[in-house]
Amino acid sequence: MSKEIYEVIKEMVEAGPTPVKVLAAELGKPYSTLMRELNPDDPGAKLGVELLLPLMQACNSVMPLRYLASRMGQRVVSLREVTPEKPSMLEGMLTTYPALAEFHQAIMEGQPMEKVAELREHVIHQVQVDFVAYSRKISGD
Repeated sequence: MSKEIYEVIKEMVEAGPTPVKVLAAELGKPYSTLMRELNPDDPGAKLGVELLLPLMQACNSVMPLRYLASRMGQRVVSLREVTPEKPSMLEGMLTTYPALAEFHQAIMEGQPMEKVAELREHVIHQVQVDFVAYSRKISGD
């Protein structure tokens, strides 16, 4: 990992809701070891990638994920506020098809960019809702 990602992770840990000593104990690491692993200037100890997700969860932060995504020209979108609106996953998916067709029709007709962008956002929202419904079905929620 680059020096910058270590700085982002260290900032996230230090700004997190859990004191670093408590966090280290929860991760099963001595405090001094965790601090060494978070230090970008310490070549002798580096944080293992398997600890990134537990750290992010413990800190309730996606800062490192956002950093990595931005370095790849991407962005992170939260699905926490997305809720399925239809009683069944199938009914929800059936509303996605017409939204996509309407979006494609607007493109084919050369409608104004603002209208096409609005329809695009609607399709993205519908796909996110479908994904959340599916993930809830798979996880049993």
